[in-house]
Amino acid sequence: MLKIKILPQFLILFFITVISANNIFAQAYPGYTLITASNTRTNLMNLNNTVVKFWTHTRSGGYSVYLTHNGDIMRPAVSTGSSINGGGAAGIVQKYNWAGSLIWEYTYSSSTVRTHHDICPMPNGNVLLIAWEVKTAAQAVAAGLNHSAVIWPDHIIEVQPSGTTGGTIVWKWHFWDHLIQDFDPTKANYGVVANHPELLDINVGSAGSGDWMHVNGISYNERLDQIVFSSHELDEVYVIDHSTTTEEAAGHTGGNSGKGGDLLYRWGRPTNYRVTGPQVFNVVHSGSWIPDSVPGGGNILAFNNREGTNASEVVELVPPVDSAGNYSYTPGVPYAPASPVWSYSASGFYSNHLGGNQRLPNGNTIISESTTGNLFEVTPSGTVVWNYSPGGEIVRVLRYGHDYPGLAGLVGIQGNNETGIPKDFELSQNYPNPFNPSTIINYNLPKSSSISLKVYDMLGNEIKTLVSNPNQNAGSYNVEWDGKDERGVAASSGVYFYKLISADFNKTMKMILMK
Repeated sequence: MLKIKILPQFLILFFITVISANNIFAQAYPGYTLITASNTRTNLMNLNNTVVKFWTHTRSGGYSVYLTHNGDIMRPAVSTGSSINGGGAAGIVQKYNWAGSLIWEYTYSSSTVRTHHDICPMPNGNVLLIAWEVKTAAQAVAAGLNHSAVIWPDHIIEVQPSGTTGGTIVWKWHFWDHLIQDFDPTKANYGVVANHPELLDINVGSAGSGDWMHVNGISYNERLDQIVFSSHELDEVYVIDHSTTTEEAAGHTGGNSGKGGDLLYRWGRPTNYRVTGPQVFNVVHSGSWIPDSVPGGGNILAFNNREGTNASEVVELVPPVDSAGNYSYTPGVPYAPASPVWSYSASGFYSNHLGGNQRLPNGNTIISESTTGNLFEVTPSGTVVWNYSPGGEIVRVLRYGHDYPGLAGLVGIQGNNETGIPKDFELSQNYPNPFNPSTIINYNLPKSSSISLKVYDMLGNEIKTLVSNPNQNAGSYNVEWDGKDERGVAASSGVYFYKLISADFNKTMKMILMK
């Protein structure tokens, strides 16, 4: 005989809440994905991997591409005529507006300097560029290099754009100003390497000739006013103080840290500063800060290629830094932490060089397995919740949420035929979910419609009317529910439903208020 047991309402609510929460946490972060689709094209895609916007470019390039808050995109591009030519060579940075017009192009390329690899748009509208600078064999030997060779140490410049091709370099930092060596006491930079982890040993890494550092990723932390960057050849990530003047950045005092342009922090290969400890990075890319506003804020993400192992990983570091931006260090031991606070690896996940990673506001991480063109998003537990594999080689991937200001030009095309009108009615999953105290609901209208959007509790009681419009224009809309009913009283924790109704469309979605 089949027995049916009726559970109390609060238990039903509990079980539905738990099950729903588990399902929702395993969702892709809602937004739009930006990638370099080819050397001369940038694509913006929705979560169905449909291109909703693209830019075509006048020059080859696009190691990375960024969408700014005002809807412009910035990208590195390849210059011509420079005798400095290595992996990731650029020489030019470009800015395109939302309409696709080239509005700024700045060149930093000659016989002695050339930008390469990544860029970093800054909150003030400036841009950070990584660049090589040529040092002759005589200069290298005089600086303590243990063999005679032309080398290209890296430096970083901050450029303030002006006009269509102009730019003012408002800040500089050079690795060349922060070297040490214990090879030749008659040469510059001589000292005890182990006593100066804030300096770089000129004789570490491959250091054969040319591009011996191969810095490939750069990221800015506005709160700390610091920069993190990663080095392919040196197998480390580094942090420097950006609050210095250019003069202070060339020395060892000044800035918020009081250390001028010396290294504030480094991680990945302790033997570089003569300390015994495990080497974690074997080729590293995409060193980047996690924004303060998302899970892991203030931590550092990096793509550990682990060259030659067929097993790459993405790692998250908690740097030993206080609220004032000061890093702790115990002489004679590796910089903390002893191990990453989080990492992702999986069978078959491998890129022997290149690689990208970004922490998303829902706690997921989006990753570019670059050499195979495999892009995917994983939850903190490692579950893949989104992927796109166009093949080829895609260096970086970035996701921008629906509320990102730079996406304002997408209003009306989120159904995605680029005509300016959505193709279909759609009601999306709210974000964040679970939420407290508020959440955002997105919906699309392919034509002008009489619509209502309401919130209900589990018993079907109407809680709040979010939208009631007898003739809303076609387009894409975001609506916030503040977790309160019509009287302004805060709703209790639990499962709620939101329902979009028009003459041609009716859809209900579930959300969780969790206090």
